[in-house]
Parts: sequence; structure tokens; C-alpha cells
Amino acid sequence: MKIAVIGAGPAGLTAAFRLQQAGHTVEVLEALPVVGGRTHAEHFGPGHHCDTGAGWLATFYSHTLRLFDELGYRDHFVRQRAVRGAADLLIDGQLYPWSYRAADIESSPLLDADDKRRYAAYIDHLMQVQPDDLRPDLGYDHRDALDEFLPLGERPVEIIMRSLFEGPWFARLGAQSAAHVRLWLRVLQDSKFFQLDGGMDAPWLRLAESLTVRTGEPVERLHRRGAQIELTCASGGRRYDAVVLAAPAPAALRILADEPDLAPPWLGDVHYAPQVRVYAARATSEDAHFGVHLLPPTDLFSVEWYSGRHGAWGACPPDWQWALVCTYGATCAKFLGQDPRRVQQTLWDEALAICPEMFTLAEAEVIHYMGWEWAVPIMHPGHYRNLASFQNRPPVVFAGDWMNNACVEGAVRSGEAAAAAFGRT
Repeated sequence: MKIAVIGAGPAGLTAAFRLQQAGHTVEVLEALPVVGGRTHAEHFGPGHHCDTGAGWLATFYSHTLRLFDELGYRDHFVRQRAVRGAADLLIDGQLYPWSYRAADIESSPLLDADDKRRYAAYIDHLMQVQPDDLRPDLGYDHRDALDEFLPLGERPVEIIMRSLFEGPWFARLGAQSAAHVRLWLRVLQDSKFFQLDGGMDAPWLRLAESLTVRTGEPVERLHRRGAQIELTCASGGRRYDAVVLAAPAPAALRILADEPDLAPPWLGDVHYAPQVRVYAARATSEDAHFGVHLLPPTDLFSVEWYSGRHGAWGACPPDWQWALVCTYGATCAKFLGQDPRRVQQTLWDEALAICPEMFTLAEAEVIHYMGWEWAVPIMHPGHYRNLASFQNRPPVVFAGDWMNNACVEGAVRSGEAAAAAFGRT
């Protein structure tokens, strides 16, 4: 079969690779001028780049690491994560160690004995009953994360759970499925993290070299033409036997506007959390070592300021300093329509109020603004049940982290599942 894959992120590239292995003829169509999707790394010079979206892999990314092993990428790209990151909580001007692991919570000065007892009992039960491979327990998908965590008490919810889930997933606890937070809280208890040499997109750029990829080729519409699928692209109409739609859910909904019966009936219910970040760096041999989550968050969720010798959110030369300022996902949408230069200065000024020793933007030699409307799919209550009841089959098959889990591993798993729907030639 001649199959188009729409989207050149990890989901699309994984699907294309597996389809090519199965003997199909595959073309990947990517709207952006680069491949990698949310693994894209912005490069500023030798040994200096920032991972603009996804920033790490983990030991429980079993399908991703297996794919890298198969391609011979593991030893070439994967390395232990060095950067400490925003590892402390800043509460009323005071720094406190922060953790979600039960063993570390025992020594926390922020929780009383009853808090610790309830949290330890919850984690102990979770370790026994929750699958440890990012598989959701559908029995918890009918309710939200706030409802799941309320029995733990106010302090564990406010100090541990909001920082853990409302920061990295950019959405309120009340918007996230209890099944989603349970599977992540389980795997995070005993995991190790990795970064990728050359940037998070390095292996995907390498994989793309073995595929036919057309960048700068946005797909506007999809139509059935008899036994074939016609795509309306920037370069004109293109016909295929089938399509893998490995794009964010809102983009997939737009592409299928004239063929709504090809879409899952719940596709329009898949929403995304936005995110805005500002990265800056300067050449200096002075040391820096500061990383905090704000509690409660303001417009900011975290501020990180480090010397490159301690690691980076990507890579930074050892004789440079870098800083990364991240908005709070639940409040950052207001920044998306503003002038990026104004947003950069506003957020940096707020960060300087928290860490006055940090360099100013006027002192920075590199400044990079990152703003995504569709940063991370919100795995809302009921989403996993929708996925479980959906039959993903040709001629239009879907892939993307929203089809599995909100991470690189979820994208890879969805790409493999999409390819498997076609079988071998």
C-alpha cells in the first residue's frame, strides 16, 4: 500500500518506520520545516542547545528504548540526566526539599505525621495494584485527579500533587483523569531519567534520514476518492491508499472537517494545555546552582539557573550560565497572543524577583522564546475509556501521544499501534 503519514514527530516517524519495515510505501508529510515535533531542540552553537518541549526519557519508556536499541541509537544518544532541575519548593521565601517518592516524604518538614501516614499508605497500595508500564486502570477513569487525591489531606494535595501534575502536564488536577495521575505516580516512584546527546530530536532526525519526509508540507483537508484518500497539501493534491494521521487532535479534526465520519466521535473533546517558556544563556565562568518550583504558583511555575557544568535542559558549555523560566500551565494561556519580547521581559522580571542574583536579559547572549498552543494533551476523565473502545483501522488510522499517553513514550506506542493496524504486505 502507498500510505501517507501526516506529522513527523515521534508518533509519525515511528509509524512510518514500522510501515516501511512491513513492506509498505510511505511518505511523511510535515507542516513545519523541521522534524521532531515536540522533541525539537533549538541549537545556538557547538555544545549548546535547548530541548524546547520534551526534555527527558525514563526507564519506563520501554517501547522507545527498545526502538533505539533496534536502531543502534541507545549508546550513541542516551545518557544519564545530569541537570538537577527545579528540585526545591519555594514557599514564602523559604526553600524546602521536594519529592513525590514515599521514602523521601518521610523526612519532609512540610507534612505532619498524619499526612505522611496517609501518603505512605496510598503509595504502598498503588505499588501493589497499579500496573508499572504506563497502562491505565480504566476503573479510575470516570473521576478526576482532585477527587482521587482529596482523601490524602490538604497539605499532600497542595504540596506534592499540584506541583507534580499541574506543572509538567500544565492542567489543573480537576481536569485530569484519576487513571492518568495514578499510572504516572506509580512509575515515577522507582524510575531513572535520561537525556539525549545532540538534543531530544537527534534520534528522530537520524530516523527521518531513512524515510521519505516532506517538510514544509501542511495538509489542509482529507477526502475519500473511491478506494483512495486525497490530501489537499501546500503543493497540491496527493493520493494514497491510506493515511496515518499523526497530528495533534485539533489539527486532525480540522483535516477531517469534510469527512467527519472518519474521526472518532470524541475527537473534538480532546483538548490541550498551552505552555510558555523563556530560555536564556550567557558566557561566564561564575557558578550558578538554583532551581525551584513556586508554591503556590503565580504566573510562573519554575525558575532554573545553572552553570553549564552542572548540566542543562539540553546542553550548555561549562563556561556558560543558562536559565529557564516556565509559566504555570493553568494560567499561561494569556501570554500566547502577546508580543514574545514583552512576554520574555515580563516573565524574566518575575523570575528576578525570586532570584535577584540571576543575570538579566540585557546580559544574555542567547534568548529563546517557546510558546505552544497545543503543548500537552489533557488526559481528562473518560479519555482512556474512549481510547479503549475505539477501533483504529484503515483507511485513516490515528497516532499521537493523545492516542496513548501524554509523553514521548505514548507517541511511540501509538505509532507502533497505527502501523500494526495495516499488517504486512
